[in-house]
Amino acid sequence: MVSAYGGDAYRLLTELANVLETSVAYVDRLTVEAHLERPLSDTEWSVISRQFTALAFDEHIGDVGTVRTDWIDDMVIRAGIPGRGRGDRSLGQPRRR
Repeated sequence: MVSAYGGDAYRLLTELANVLETSVAYVDRLTVEAHLERPLSDTEWSVISRQFTALAFDEHIGDVGTVRTDWIDDMVIRAGIPGRGRGDRSLGQPRRR
């Protein structure tokens, strides 16, 4: 199906969502790299992308006080990849005293 849309998965998903009258959460490598503020190796992306199951976003819908991509931090932590994940002290986040 993606091929029928010239490789444009975003367009395919948005048109499908319109037909189904539903909402779709779409996360790709560029979104995760922008969130982490760094490029990912192919190995890192392979590990992280396995965390993005069809319903991975569901548990985060309706969370109060989070921004749209905060849930990516949880996926990065589950994948064991260094990034901006909550509690990742390697990134110079301030320690609580």
